[in-house]
Amino acid sequence: MKYFVAHIILQIVLHYCVAIDYDGWLDIKIEHSLNCNTETFCSRGNISLKSIRSGTPVVDQILFTKHHIEEIKELASIDGFYSIRTLCSSPDNKEMEFLSSLKAKAFLDSGLSDVINVWVLPNGAVMAVNFQVDNSSQALSLSNNKIHSKFYLRYVEQAPVPDTASYIQKLEREREAREKGEVKDNRSFLAKYWMYIVPVAIFVMISGATNPEPAAQAAR
Repeated sequence: MKYFVAHIILQIVLHYCVAIDYDGWLDIKIEHSLNCNTETFCSRGNISLKSIRSGTPVVDQILFTKHHIEEIKELASIDGFYSIRTLCSSPDNKEMEFLSSLKAKAFLDSGLSDVINVWVLPNGAVMAVNFQVDNSSQALSLSNNKIHSKFYLRYVEQAPVPDTASYIQKLEREREAREKGEVKDNRSFLAKYWMYIVPVAIFVMISGATNPEPAAQAAR
């Protein structure tokens, strides 16, 4: 059972394909926890897709101010995390909220460079959004305080759903057949009556061990 569950989770998370049943626009609001005054999160930018199938995004993000840089440097000094919230909406699916985080020092050292992965089900619903530091190139300069993001839209392949209803119906038919005596028992004699044979065999073995035959008398 554990293997079966792990296999299903692995299929959902790792296996994706380019085919998708649904097409439509997708809007992703990006918020972060830097320089937000009294609010926990405030706007960092927005990602818009006119077509989920094409996966071509329009990414619009703010420039970091000196206050943003000061705050993220302060987080980096205590080995803290830079927190991000995304709000995803599409025509046929309700708005979904996802939280993610990056090591502040790693994000700063990368020159404010990150990778955004959005996982979408075949029906167009967003399953997950995660951010990670982009380590594919050398650190970028912080001279313009610009966020450098790579965006990837991942299409999740749903695992096959067990046909529970048919299985229950099969069990019910087998039960009814047994009640009517229509099912023949083709098991061997031992398979049918082992629960009676085993106790007798154990009893015989125990009796033989506790009552050994007397040794033959030596010849005179």
